[in-house]
Amino acid sequence: MRHLDTDCLAAFVAVIDYGGFTAAGERIGKTQAAVSLMLGRLEARVGRKLLERSRRGVTLTEHGERLIGYARRIQMLEDEALTALECGQEATRIRIGMPDDYLETLGCELMQAFTQRHPHLQVEIICDFSSRLEAMIAEGSIDIAIITRANAKLQGELLRCEPMLWCASPEHFPEQQRTLPLSLFTDSCRARPQIIEALDRLGTPWRVVSSSSHLPGVMHAVRLGTAVTVLPASVVPRGWRILRGEQFPELPSIELALLMPEHALLNTRRLAHFVHDRFRAASAPHSKAIAAL
Repeated sequence: MRHLDTDCLAAFVAVIDYGGFTAAGERIGKTQAAVSLMLGRLEARVGRKLLERSRRGVTLTEHGERLIGYARRIQMLEDEALTALECGQEATRIRIGMPDDYLETLGCELMQAFTQRHPHLQVEIICDFSSRLEAMIAEGSIDIAIITRANAKLQGELLRCEPMLWCASPEHFPEQQRTLPLSLFTDSCRARPQIIEALDRLGTPWRVVSSSSHLPGVMHAVRLGTAVTVLPASVVPRGWRILRGEQFPELPSIELALLMPEHALLNTRRLAHFVHDRFRAASAPHSKAIAAL
């Protein structure tokens, strides 16, 4: 009889969610060698290579991309069956964290669509910097988080890579000043050191005229015309000018990733699956939009 080993599928999902075989093993209580064997059995079962290893970590092959969604759904069905047998009442409130620069473009639309599909569930959005969201996941004060990865750290499952763009209001030209005026997030922002280091390497003189822990505060100084800023491509307001030129260094793209605790409950897994599907569905048009910038 043909079947897929659910333990092997769980190992497959863990390798992707936690960025490698060793981390996956720690999460599911297996050695790195055991996880590798389980993935080997799964690949032998389906007759396809599912993962590629590189210095950057582990990535899905074309066939792995096809299987991962099914693997997550099988895990959810398993959770549903166990929950039904236990006759327990799982909490109907799910707390998701994300940086507030994605609240309008991602959070509100995402959560509205999810609650329409699952009207019995209440989604609460907590906005904070990624480093704090990681701590909240660890301490259990939130259930799931969308974060910006720290440099060289592969925590969580990659959702999207997004360019960082220099931008200014359409009516004002503060970039013409001899010293470039900046409106940035506070020091807790992971992108801020990269922005400043890039300017220093290029030799562009700069000064911070405004710092804020929230996106509206960062954008306020730009709208007044007193500063320029750097934002993820999907967050730049319609009509704002994208700044290019010798004084503006190229910046590395940021990586959005999904963090979820090892023993997440069924409703949290539902939300995680929904987030994966939305990002997958949006990936093609998003890439085209970025290419047009």
